[in-house]
Amino acid sequence: MNPEPAPSETDPYPDTRAGRDAWILARRTGIDRTVGLDPWRPSHWLRETEPDPLGGQARILTVFLTNRECPWRCLMCDLWRHTLEETVPLGAVPAQVRIAREEDRLRASEPPRWLKLYNAGSFFDHRAIPREDLPGIARQARDFGRLVVECHPGLVRDTTVLPFREALGAGTTLELALGLETAHPGVLERLNKGVDLGGFRRAAEWTRNHGMDLRVFVLVRPPFLDEAEALEWACRSIDFAFDCGAQTVSLIPTRAGNGALEWLAARGQFAPPRPETLEAALAHGLGLDRGRVFADTWDLDRLEPDPVRRESLRRRLEEANRTQRMRSV
Repeated sequence: MNPEPAPSETDPYPDTRAGRDAWILARRTGIDRTVGLDPWRPSHWLRETEPDPLGGQARILTVFLTNRECPWRCLMCDLWRHTLEETVPLGAVPAQVRIAREEDRLRASEPPRWLKLYNAGSFFDHRAIPREDLPGIARQARDFGRLVVECHPGLVRDTTVLPFREALGAGTTLELALGLETAHPGVLERLNKGVDLGGFRRAAEWTRNHGMDLRVFVLVRPPFLDEAEALEWACRSIDFAFDCGAQTVSLIPTRAGNGALEWLAARGQFAPPRPETLEAALAHGLGLDRGRVFADTWDLDRLEPDPVRRESLRRRLEEANRTQRMRSV
């Protein structure tokens, strides 16, 4: 098989998977990874809260693990900037979780109820998190009522997930966070995620049938959609996620920062959503009353440059996230 030719700056976005991989990688030129990442320490950790399924507020320790870059070359992803180029040593990820827990214990007066382990990729990608480290991670997570991990839908299967769930024990609910991104079949294909709607639905069904909870990430205004289409497909994607059995949907405003989206933006094929589009999508999801819906509030300066309006937007979104209700205007 002949290799795909290297893309140039004038090349359109390719139609093949291999061509898209090369095109996306070529757009990374000049964008640096985070320097100084230590494989034995988490890149970051924080405390957050969110409504639990019973209507209370869950205290959460969220740990951003340091590990290897995800093997999928998604068009919109900039998380690779915060990863390593090689697999971490055995024992490193359990050490990262332990360090985050110890430092959190020193700073917080109340222990967290839930644990989120986000690793800028897939928790069950064994090149990112070695298979041999999963039992050690499970032992630390048993102290929590719920553990949330990210996973590509293609890695949701018996041999990767079930042994870890069994190691957790019955006292900890395992919640898989899967990226649907969009229910628009054509755009999903062009995002280069390597999964279609049928594959996502099968992964969601498997998760539900094995007694695990499902959290779904939805992009608000992915590339190739205008503003009106962005809202329509964000709403349709929320509907699809709940149809697949999701208990939680997280809305992520699509942001630039990986080179590829800047290239598309310069050619009129991408723009971040307007604040009102994000709020309208959140209102749609909350109005369904089918599960919890959250709007991501990171990097709001990319949506709203005016500081006064931005802080007002942040307060509205955070209140809606906390109460699961949109304030009447």
